[in-house]
Amino acid sequence: MADLRKTPSVQHAVALIRPTVEATVLEMEKLDLAQIPFTLDPGRRLFKPLMEGQSLEWALRQVAADKHEKNIAPNKGLVTAFAPYATEKKVPWFRECERYLFPIGSGVSIPVRPSGFWVEDGRLRVLWAQCWKGRTLDPTQRAIFNTILRQTFFVGDFKDAAMEWVDLRERTPRSGREVEVVNGEDLGTVSAAELEDALRILLAAFEVHSERKAERKAAEKAERKPKDRGPDLFDPVEPK
Repeated sequence: MADLRKTPSVQHAVALIRPTVEATVLEMEKLDLAQIPFTLDPGRRLFKPLMEGQSLEWALRQVAADKHEKNIAPNKGLVTAFAPYATEKKVPWFRECERYLFPIGSGVSIPVRPSGFWVEDGRLRVLWAQCWKGRTLDPTQRAIFNTILRQTFFVGDFKDAAMEWVDLRERTPRSGREVEVVNGEDLGTVSAAELEDALRILLAAFEVHSERKAERKAAEKAERKPKDRGPDLFDPVEPK
């Protein structure tokens, strides 16, 4: 998971960044150890039909039909929180975004893919849904995230598009998710030097983490004793 080329999104990658390399390595190690028994992808896939006018009741039925039982409750919570925002929009069409890559070093890139886009009052608008329940990006991380998006996605046809960051986290434990909508301009940006420094830390931490992980795996492999599986069928028979 901490392999940035396989990280689900730029949000996940930016969330790892801390002021120092070692502190960022620690975040990567914690991520490696985390065991998350569900995925929010089923709920995310329902954003498009919800934005285009499908009802929450219909979306909940789709979630309830998931064959992986542990996915059901988290995704019900996600689509229930997102539905009021989608109902207010109820756009004629909503398109999911393509995946872009933002290179941060040789052979290492961060995936960038907003949730989707639509046209409102003659202007393209882009949605980034923040789907984590128990956390979100801090102000510095938001600014780094927004700067990367501006350099990667908001170019060409999307150069003048507006963005809405829809944060669906639970602000108070056990109180349920809420909706916070922030305009992209209000997420902030960082300077070229600040972005370079943050990405330098991220890349250096990734390299340290990868090296340590490889060393641990090699040590574990060396410690394992080969099991005695008895004589091989094709071993030559010793003469008596």
